[in-house]
Amino acid sequence: MPDAPTYTNPLLTGVTDNFADPTIIRGRDGYWYAYATNGPRSADDHRQIMMITRSTNLIDWEWVGPVFTPDTMPTYDGKPADANRQFWAPEIAYVDGQYVLYYSYVVEGPGEPWRVVAAATADHPAGPWTDTGEVVVGNETWEVRPGETQIRNNIDPDLLTAPDGTRYLYYGSVQGGVRVVKLSDDGLRAQGEPTQLTDAHRYEAAYVVHRDGYYYLMMSVIGGCCAGAASGYPVMAGRSEDPKGPFVDRDGHPVNGPTGGGTPVLAPNGNKWVSTGHNAVATDLSGQDWIVSHAIDRAAPYVKGRESARHLVITRLDWIDGWPVGNAGKGIPDGPEAGPRTAAVVAEAFEGGFAAWDVPEGWETRTEAAGGYAHTSGGQSLVSQATITRDSRVRGTVRLDPGDSGKVGLVIGAAGHKGVTAWIDRAQGRLVVESGMGRQQVMETAPLPDTFHYDTWHEIEIEVTDGQVHASVTESGQYDPVAEIETAISPAAANGPVALTAEGTGADFDDVTAAPYRVVDAEMAPPPEVGTLDQDLSTDFTDGIGPEWNWTGDPAATAEDGDLSFDITSATLIERRRPSDGEVPSLLLRDMPEGEWTAETTVTIPFGTSIPYGWPQAGLIAYGNDEDWAALAYTTRESRRFTAFARQVPPPDGREAVYGHAALGPSDDTMHLRLRHTVAGNGEHLYRAALSLDGEHWQWHGTRTLPAGQQPRIGLFAMDYADRNDEPLTATFDAFRVYR
Repeated sequence: MPDAPTYTNPLLTGVTDNFADPTIIRGRDGYWYAYATNGPRSADDHRQIMMITRSTNLIDWEWVGPVFTPDTMPTYDGKPADANRQFWAPEIAYVDGQYVLYYSYVVEGPGEPWRVVAAATADHPAGPWTDTGEVVVGNETWEVRPGETQIRNNIDPDLLTAPDGTRYLYYGSVQGGVRVVKLSDDGLRAQGEPTQLTDAHRYEAAYVVHRDGYYYLMMSVIGGCCAGAASGYPVMAGRSEDPKGPFVDRDGHPVNGPTGGGTPVLAPNGNKWVSTGHNAVATDLSGQDWIVSHAIDRAAPYVKGRESARHLVITRLDWIDGWPVGNAGKGIPDGPEAGPRTAAVVAEAFEGGFAAWDVPEGWETRTEAAGGYAHTSGGQSLVSQATITRDSRVRGTVRLDPGDSGKVGLVIGAAGHKGVTAWIDRAQGRLVVESGMGRQQVMETAPLPDTFHYDTWHEIEIEVTDGQVHASVTESGQYDPVAEIETAISPAAANGPVALTAEGTGADFDDVTAAPYRVVDAEMAPPPEVGTLDQDLSTDFTDGIGPEWNWTGDPAATAEDGDLSFDITSATLIERRRPSDGEVPSLLLRDMPEGEWTAETTVTIPFGTSIPYGWPQAGLIAYGNDEDWAALAYTTRESRRFTAFARQVPPPDGREAVYGHAALGPSDDTMHLRLRHTVAGNGEHLYRAALSLDGEHWQWHGTRTLPAGQQPRIGLFAMDYADRNDEPLTATFDAFRVYR
């Protein structure tokens, strides 16, 4: 097989400049189909009511069209014809014989707003799409504070089918949080009470995969999806052995609750890509996983006015020590990179007969709305003329004719009947894996759900690696297997052609591929080396505030007994439009040397169990000016406490500055914070963040970037936009340390 092709993000150049909140599925015609939120494709384009593109290789994409037109757009919400209807964050799935596109249906006044999850169905992934006319999850309320309720922001749906056949919908965002609810068997109606998975304002854009016994809940951090060059929007993960949670991160911290955590999956890394979230997962033909997400080019962040241009990008998804991580922790690649492997030894969608197969009697090709497929009435197997050797991945979609018995399967290494066969066996109600013959035969089985529909399309996948077979059954290859088997075989058993086989009744086959198994065995990128403590640049404030420090305004802190006490006053830098908008907070800053160094501090704010009104915060700041800075600050806002990794950029159009942050965790009233400074090849100043609860175990996160040129000053700050006269707060810094 040839080397992997290269690709360069973004992927839709010349097709669309905007493809937000992507979701993806492989159709039976051999194309991957991607779907996105409504919006313009370019500065001169009108609004597309959700977008569809397709690709044969996950690199080169072509435009298919919108999901709805103004004439087919759903309007069953009871609002006037000219109401502001938005169609956000679609989720594509194949459910019991039809494609289902879940989407966020958002309609503002008059009257009660709609924040619901709706669904449309189609026989082909390109459509045409017909809305069901009913919501899957309707308006829900939540108690903001005692006696006050709001409509939940029920957006960002994601479907999962568990091994017992139960379907779950994950959904939610700011103003309510991420939840999961059981669905009806057809996936079109919520049943029972939802389960809360996260704090009301922490995460959104849930995407769940089921792997190695765990459900991995990937979510994007609220606070910077659409803030242009200031966007952050990292992807974080938790996992659970139950699809309803609770989910915990790699260190055992719950992702739920006001101080919840999360394991980093994908974050801005200092190159041009920010807003790195709202992901899905695709698997190429060789078995390698890819994060499919959007991202904003911070040098050209807008598509139209102040609407962020969120491009389609892909990043290799590695599984390291049981956790998903993008590009081994290096983030979205900027330049040419080894891409998905989609060249296959066998690739057949049966659109043009059986040119690459040895065809016995009883086989024919047929056509339906989704395209051509192969049919057999049972008997001899259809065998490929091409052969595969050793480690390989074979997959295809199958279904049985209606009946009381029968089985359908794929065979790897069919020559001499010594290969590996994965069967869907209706009589047993099980997935069956057989290898060899006679006394050498190995057979393992796994139950299929009682609700399994044998006469609708399902995907069988067989991976053979190092003498191990992993076989699974899903509806559409979207990482939610309803049955799995792993067993050992003879290493030579899987050498030979691929065969399609059925017994006992007729069966159909489509989109069959076979390719060498090629998954990168990646090692996690090492954490930065912070060096040793530089005594000359560090202080514990025992002798007060030294002459190397300068205030940007009136002094707001005092040093006593080795602690710096910093009043949190009603003054903020965030999106200050004019001096009359409020006082400017006073910052304690100092000059720093050129090159690499790490600044560290420990800050305490005594929130306790309270969530004070406003946005009090304190921490480290890299300061260019009042409109151009990056900060890492422990804070609280709305219902949660977190560390805000923030960026503010100067106004791009003469209006207000643009601010965005990532809400990182876990958190406690005493937080240890680090900003690691390096200089990029273009002279830009890069600041990478790290958090710790104990000062010993550090979790490194993403990177913020300040312009090339004069070294920004570094320092300490405390600020808020609320009047703190009635409940004054003081942040305490115990030291400022520099490592080089």
